[in-house]
Amino acid sequence: MAIGQEATQIGCISALGPNDYFNPTHRSHGLLANVMDIKRFTAESMCKATGYLRGKGATSHICSMEERILPVAGILGSGTAIAAGFAWSLKRAKKDGVVVTVIGDGASNEGAFYEGINIAANFEAPIVFFIENNGMGVSVPIADATKLENLSEKGAAVGITGVTVDGSDAVAVREATEAAINKARAGQPSIVEAKTYRCQAHSEGMVDAGKPDGYMEAAKENDPIKKYEKMLEEMGLVDTQRKAEIHKAKKELSIEAFEWALASPYATKEESMDPSLVFKTLGGDLV
Repeated sequence: MAIGQEATQIGCISALGPNDYFNPTHRSHGLLANVMDIKRFTAESMCKATGYLRGKGATSHICSMEERILPVAGILGSGTAIAAGFAWSLKRAKKDGVVVTVIGDGASNEGAFYEGINIAANFEAPIVFFIENNGMGVSVPIADATKLENLSEKGAAVGITGVTVDGSDAVAVREATEAAINKARAGQPSIVEAKTYRCQAHSEGMVDAGKPDGYMEAAKENDPIKKYEKMLEEMGLVDTQRKAEIHKAKKELSIEAFEWALASPYATKEESMDPSLVFKTLGGDLV
């Protein structure tokens, strides 16, 4: 679901400090599996009782307040207003934390997005609105859905700034996000837009339709993993052997997580029917 968007995601979340919160989307599985416990993450994806939310969150709503991963809203784009509320609560509690909330390009056309950035601007909330622009809203090219070339300019409507970066460059994404987080910590919310590519269909089982001519060619040319590996090689930080070792270790870790999750039990009837267990799982001091 996120092949082609690796640099956008890792560059974003790696910029967060220890007291910051991350509000992901349904397309953030790759990065969440790296920053959360991969076994519990995989179990949750399979709706198993050993998952983060005892199987109630599944693939779209995985979260962990203890690890500062906020819940994902069921309606795309609506999470921005909710995230603005989380950020405001941090400010009211005088806590040193920033919320980074992620949406796709299509969701930036939702009314809730404008409500979210307007609330954040008025309350000077410590929040960064991160737009992961892969150019496609399901099967509709973003050029057919808005006249703006850079979605980061949407903040001008409510008086906040924005910046657009190359989403295939992990370092550029991290630097832009770090700068935005520093501004947010000083009460200046803003938008970071990372332009990237989606190399698969909108979701598993769907037909990959609607992409304009040349889209996939550009995606392959801007492969973020290959670009990052090349940069590390040129800096003398990795070689062919080291890359092979990393890939092997990650593959083994993934297989182990899947085996553990497959062997885990599903939630009991009592657990599934008790809604209070969901809120107990969320925990944290903002719930």
